[in-house]
Amino acid sequence: MNPALPPRDLTEPIPLVNADFANRLLLRRIDRDIFTAHSREGGRLRTYGGQVAAQSLMAAGMTVDDPERVVHSLHGYFLRPGRNEDRITYLVERPRDGGSFSSRIVRAVQNGETIFMMTASFSVVDSGPEHQFQQPLAPPPEEGTTDQFSEEDDTPEMAKARHNSAHKWIDLRLFEPEKPLEMQDGRYERMAWVRIRQELPLDPLIQACALTYLSDLTMVPTALAPNVQMRNQLQMASIDHAVWFHAPIRTDQWLLFAQDTPVARGGHGLARGLFYEPSGQLIASVVQESLIRTARPKSSH
Repeated sequence: MNPALPPRDLTEPIPLVNADFANRLLLRRIDRDIFTAHSREGGRLRTYGGQVAAQSLMAAGMTVDDPERVVHSLHGYFLRPGRNEDRITYLVERPRDGGSFSSRIVRAVQNGETIFMMTASFSVVDSGPEHQFQQPLAPPPEEGTTDQFSEEDDTPEMAKARHNSAHKWIDLRLFEPEKPLEMQDGRYERMAWVRIRQELPLDPLIQACALTYLSDLTMVPTALAPNVQMRNQLQMASIDHAVWFHAPIRTDQWLLFAQDTPVARGGHGLARGLFYEPSGQLIASVVQESLIRTARPKSSH
């Protein structure tokens, strides 16, 4: 039986160490459209972008009063690195609540500076024509390499994630992560299996936020994968991130994350990803542009 839905509007102070994964997504409301939370995921100083994006989506969803409207897309920009020791304030704007769509703009602010911006759109689920890509063939999860978030792995998103306790809730199975991707049929492709180890509520907003959290883990490494041997020479970070949600989500069950990288040029790399549930249904699509440029000398000033 799925656990009861945890409260979205916390009235008690946010604990410094959250007890489970779901609590990492929840916010404290301090005004009608203002929320706050700690972002304890990331490196020793910097926050993990996937959690900031997930909490931004939670803030947006908490201002949508119609429970029939679920998120169908989000678009975010990582503007500045966040810091783990400080709270993040989420400011929500409501540009429109129409007949079937609700649009939201979220700014994540820390120490008076915007570190992340997101637009998100919510809509009712309507009937219409359907089609999707077929799920690609992939080895089963048990044949993948279990990522241990080790200190030796210095890809940026994983490096930020490994220094927190959230890894115990994430089961990520990679296939030959250290091997440079080779072009096959004109494409650079990589696949991974991922899930949240803890059973999560079926609430669509909780599930969408959890998938947003997961969607940022491997996109920079995917954009780098054809040239992974160069990673020690590069400065890497997420720049912008978009997710489209197509079907109901269960992040506490295995999801196949099929990814490719169409291009890297000019110090930027593009990665795309498709989340499939085990039955083959395509549930979400992700696109991210990353900074993967030659490291610049540190200024002496």
